[in-house]
Amino acid sequence: MAPQDLESELKKKPFRPFRIVTTTGKTYDITEKDVPLLWIGKRTVLIGLRVPETDPYFDRYEAVSLMHIVRLEPIPVSHDQQAA
Repeated sequence: MAPQDLESELKKKPFRPFRIVTTTGKTYDITEKDVPLLWIGKRTVLIGLRVPETDPYFDRYEAVSLMHIVRLEPIPVSHDQQAA
């Protein structure tokens, strides 16, 4: 995947939550437009992981090669979440 593809998904207005799917089947849910938790490089994306998920600060991070990102999937959002 090109870094521009991931960046354009983050910049969509309104922001829509999405899932990053990798070649190993591991997934990462990007549920809010939170740039400090997602750093996009030329070949790698660093994904900040919060523990617990409600914590505003990431506890650890994972580096994922962009060539191992298979696709981005939309995460369905309920009407209540859209209104918030």
